[in-house]
Amino acid sequence: MKMDRKKILFLQKRLLFPADTGGKIRTLNVLRHLAQWHDITYVSNLLPCEEAYLGEMQSLGLELVNIPWLEAPRSSPLFYGQLAANLFSRFPFNVNKDYDPELRRKVLGLVRDREYDLLICDFVQMARNCLGVDSVPKLLFQHNVESQIFQRHVQQSESLARKAYMYLQWKKMHRFERDAGNDFDAVVAVSSQDHATFEQEYGWQHCRTIGTAVDTEYFQPSEEQGISKRCVFVGSMDWLPNEQGVLRFVREIWPLVRQQVQTATFQIVGRNPTRAVSRLHGNDGITVTGTVSDVRPYIAGAQVTVVPLWVGGGTRLKVFEAMAMSKPVVSTSLGVEGLDLQAGDQLKVADAPEAFAAELVGLILDQAACKRIAESARQHVIKNYSSGKIAKDFDVICRQTIGKSIGSSDLQYEGGA
Repeated sequence: MKMDRKKILFLQKRLLFPADTGGKIRTLNVLRHLAQWHDITYVSNLLPCEEAYLGEMQSLGLELVNIPWLEAPRSSPLFYGQLAANLFSRFPFNVNKDYDPELRRKVLGLVRDREYDLLICDFVQMARNCLGVDSVPKLLFQHNVESQIFQRHVQQSESLARKAYMYLQWKKMHRFERDAGNDFDAVVAVSSQDHATFEQEYGWQHCRTIGTAVDTEYFQPSEEQGISKRCVFVGSMDWLPNEQGVLRFVREIWPLVRQQVQTATFQIVGRNPTRAVSRLHGNDGITVTGTVSDVRPYIAGAQVTVVPLWVGGGTRLKVFEAMAMSKPVVSTSLGVEGLDLQAGDQLKVADAPEAFAAELVGLILDQAACKRIAESARQHVIKNYSSGKIAKDFDVICRQTIGKSIGSSDLQYEGGA
């Protein structure tokens, strides 16, 4: 039996190309399969710099509806003015930033004029653009517990001004996230831990869970050996938790590594590094690449991948991508929060600087341990987190939200995964 195709309106803030953030990549890994099984209208804002990627989006088989958009560059006077103005808003800053009245009008018009089976909102920050729409079943794709990220900023911030601002954002986001989620017929979480938090914090009983989807065909081991004693961090460097994590790693952990392995090197790979991160380039064996078109050569070129995060939420796609390429990972506990992994067998986990440095040095100096852990991790990812498998799980939730209680074993997918 072939699947019956559904008409889905998919709401996002941005195009998914360039696929340079974890959120974009996670959505892309699911959506490229959904677009084979359903008729999807993808509605988003469009920055002038994104017009070059319209062809790649169309190649997914989507109908694109784009609303032109401009925004203040980060660190610009206008950006800081918007941060200050948000003190007087009941909405969190990133919710206001992702709200566009013209985009909402377009969504309302499409829902009114077409018979969609489902509306999917990607990230709660976009929810203001579809709140109150009740003529079509709605699903919220939640990549993080957003309020939890602000709460952790409050706990970790040393600046009193930053702590106070983040406290306000935490309280605003907690209220908005709780209320917005209740406006949807279903919520999809990306880990059982996030699912439990949603139930406990917000009382959501309509939450479902999928795993983190990885394109295991794209992220494969390289035939070339990684450079001995090279460590790498991959992540968007304009995301505050990544920036703070890298800066703390360089300040507290990297000196301990270099004391024991003087020839160790560290690459920081990711878009839009801040000034603080850029200044690290050339010091103590550190290289800052900035934006790259393909992260795979940098993962392949390293001996070990590090995930030094003490703030954040959701699940780190970068962990599974490195593992899919047979690279051992050293992470903080929060860096692998929500991931079904066995510390020691599939990666090394440490939170204190001395312990993190010890685990990293141990792998740098033990090639056999690197290979053993990396191979175990890769097999785990291939078995449980391929994008085709996770997309099927997501599709089942979509169909159940529409009103069909179908188990995944009852569905047949044209073209397989």
